[in-house]
Amino acid sequence: MDSLQDVFEGAATIEENAIQYSIFFPVLSDPDSMLDRVQDSLAMIRSLVQPHINDYLWQKDQFYLAIVHDDSKDPGYPYLHGITHFGDCIHDEWFIVYLLRLITEKIANTVATLYDNDGDVLLIEAAMALPAWLDPSNSQNRVALYKGDVHIIPMPRTPADLIQVPVALTQARAVEIIRNPRIETRADAAIQEVIDARKATHDERHLARCTLPAHAAYVLLQHPQLLPLAVEAFYLRDPVGLKACSTMRRFPPNDSVTTTVKFTKTTYAQTVSQKFYPPKPFHLPKPSNKRSFFMAELGMKVACGLEMLYYQSSSIDANVDEEAQKTKSIAEDPKYKQFLSRLTRLGYFRQERSGSKLYRELEQQAQQQYREMRRDVDDPETFAGSQVLPNPHKTIDNLLSTYSEEALDKLLKANPDIEDNDDWMNVDPQQLEELLNQRMGQMQNGMMADFEREINDEDDDPMPEGGVDLDKMMSQFANFIEGSKSGLDGVDFPGEEEEDEDDSDYEGEEDVDASLSFDAERFMNILTNVLGPAPGVPVEQKEQEQPLQKEEKDRLDEEEEEDVIKQMDEEINAQEKLGSFAKQTDDVDAPVDVSLNLVKNILESYKSQQGLPGPAGNILGQFGIVLPADDEEDDDDDDHDQNEHQNVHNLKK
Repeated sequence: MDSLQDVFEGAATIEENAIQYSIFFPVLSDPDSMLDRVQDSLAMIRSLVQPHINDYLWQKDQFYLAIVHDDSKDPGYPYLHGITHFGDCIHDEWFIVYLLRLITEKIANTVATLYDNDGDVLLIEAAMALPAWLDPSNSQNRVALYKGDVHIIPMPRTPADLIQVPVALTQARAVEIIRNPRIETRADAAIQEVIDARKATHDERHLARCTLPAHAAYVLLQHPQLLPLAVEAFYLRDPVGLKACSTMRRFPPNDSVTTTVKFTKTTYAQTVSQKFYPPKPFHLPKPSNKRSFFMAELGMKVACGLEMLYYQSSSIDANVDEEAQKTKSIAEDPKYKQFLSRLTRLGYFRQERSGSKLYRELEQQAQQQYREMRRDVDDPETFAGSQVLPNPHKTIDNLLSTYSEEALDKLLKANPDIEDNDDWMNVDPQQLEELLNQRMGQMQNGMMADFEREINDEDDDPMPEGGVDLDKMMSQFANFIEGSKSGLDGVDFPGEEEEDEDDSDYEGEEDVDASLSFDAERFMNILTNVLGPAPGVPVEQKEQEQPLQKEEKDRLDEEEEEDVIKQMDEEINAQEKLGSFAKQTDDVDAPVDVSLNLVKNILESYKSQQGLPGPAGNILGQFGIVLPADDEEDDDDDDHDQNEHQNVHNLKK
């Protein structure tokens, strides 16, 4: 259980591999009416998402929402909040994003936010398409889902914008701005496309044939959601769990059946990839019979996971179910009848007839929600932020209490005798390269378009035979050294500042540094004229002292500069590596050729990267220069240096 304090602290307290999400509704002036609206909306949301999550297998926790409210926190009105631990299955996280987009699209005026321990999920996914101004330092409370789309609140650019969009946003104010039709917050099409590309569907499921103990098959066919929990117990097994597998008391492998089990791709990969020797109760077929051995080994791992899960959860307090049974029937509660009447008017039951299967399922959800609301009233500091199975130990006991061979045969006949191909687990280097290219295709297409544009612009300036324009390389390096600036955000290459100024909405914007220049001497003269000379010093004496002090200071500066230059010359002359600088001629007294040494050092640095990212390759990439791969052997270094020398010599011509 998480307290309200944990909820409001947000990402600072969020656990690893967990996602938090909140849904906000329009505020009503009457607190009771506001709470009724949130309760009704929660029921409608559960009715909306129920068809989508009915057959979905969750890695750990399910998608779950609860009402939270604290007048002293932000926001100070009731809203919905949930936490889901998704473990190693990132697909669960994106399935929740899909559900939140569906909720904000179908239920009017709802705004949803979400984040995990890494930060804002949407910004991380769309990092390559984000505007330049947006970074983790200023993104708090600026990103949300609204009407099924991603919305980003812009930074104020003019004093007038500050009135509508402050720099520091509270959550309540951010929700108001996103709903305001006069403020454009919908993110660019490129960001929407990136999020649309991460559609999460039931394609994550994987059907596999397994040979399981009869009791294990009966439990999994009755309650498929137990399988991810069993796989997790097997994957993270400890000596206590292994001790339980040595006897297999709850799931004895005496009677085994072969059936199709519903995995997720994550749980299937986790199970197959583990090396696990069968405990004594198991007797697997010979490995020569590959098909039978694989099904028996896979079923053995799943059964051992169920056994571990059963004994690990035996210590969990099961009083929750007992208390629920002791609670009086809510069907006779007048407040529940009012709650059910509001849901009926809102279309919660989807025009289903009373007594139908779907009607009973929706009614059970409404009863469960009403119990939770009553519990929250009794203990408002308690927040049920995530929901897993109430108690796997008790759930397994309840399922096996109805076990019979006839019931098992009925389930086996109803279960489809199919399985999926697992070729998706085998990815060769070429397929991996294709996947990476597909994932980064949009960015690469943009880079290639820019590169082709540069080539077309330089058709009048043919490249040398070597394929690299050394003249362009040296000129761009010179511009980089002379015109670039660096700061906390990295290096600004020449031309980037001009682009930022072109995009600015301010008219007549001038250089900030120039407007903030400070002349200390002029400032002191102004103070002297206004306040008068220092006490005890005549004006004539002070005016005579100023030229003398300035001359003395200039003389000392010149002597200090000459001394520094002399020390630098002595240091350089004392270095033995001075002769390693390349020169155009063999004359020892000839001056060092700066251009030749620049190209030589660049090529040597690029060669030392061995095809990996490095400073030389990164800087050349910013210039649009792509050097060919270096396939030369070490013993050809002399010829390589001669080629560099000849390239520079041709360039000077």
